[in-house]
Amino acid sequence: MTAPRPSWQRLLLATLLTLFALLLGATLSSLLPEAWRRGVPTGVGYLAPMSYLITAGCMALGGALAGHRFVIIAAGLSVALWTSTLVMLAGVSGLQPEGASPLSQVLRGNALNMLLSVVAAILGTLAGARWRDQRLARSAPAS
Repeated sequence: MTAPRPSWQRLLLATLLTLFALLLGATLSSLLPEAWRRGVPTGVGYLAPMSYLITAGCMALGGALAGHRFVIIAAGLSVALWTSTLVMLAGVSGLQPEGASPLSQVLRGNALNMLLSVVAAILGTLAGARWRDQRLARSAPAS
C-alpha cells in the first residue's frame, strides 16, 4: 500500500513550517558552544557540520508532513537559500578590489558546503517521508 499523495495545501504548509524551522534552528544554533558552531577547514573552504544536521532535521519535518514529494521542494529551498547567501557574500566581497569575479571566488569557497547542504536536505526529507510512510502503514486498517 502506498501513502496518499499530499495536497498542494499540505505541501505549502510543510514548506512554510520547514522555513520557520530553519530560521529557528539557525537562531538557536547561536546558543550552542563555540566549538560546535566552528567550521571545519578543508582545502576548498570551511564545512559546517552543525548546519547540515539542522538542515536535515528541518527537512525531515517537511518530509514527515508531505512525504516523498517534498524532496524536490527541499532541494529547491536549499539551493535558493544558498543562492541568496552566495549573492550576498559576492556583493560584500565585491567591495574589495582583487581583479577576479567576486561571485566565482565565493562560489569556489562554498561549493562543497552548498552540495553537502543539498544532500543533507534530501536525506532529511527522505528520513521524514519514511517515518510518515511507516506511521501511515501502522494506522491503516488491515484488509
